[in-house]
Amino acid sequence: MPRKYTVSQAVIERNRKGAAATNSLDRYVQRIVDSAPELTPEQLDKLRALLRPTGGAAE
Repeated sequence: MPRKYTVSQAVIERNRKGAAATNSLDRYVQRIVDSAPELTPEQLDKLRALLRPTGGAAE
């Protein structure tokens, strides 16, 4: 038999915001920075390729 309970909109919104913060681009970047000492040379090469300036005002 299913439980009969409800979750308030406030709880739903809090959970949605928490999930969004956990899965944000800033959080992913922070996780990479935190694990930098553990990165392999191949992983570092991939990051360097992504972060290399590709034109515009950066050059």
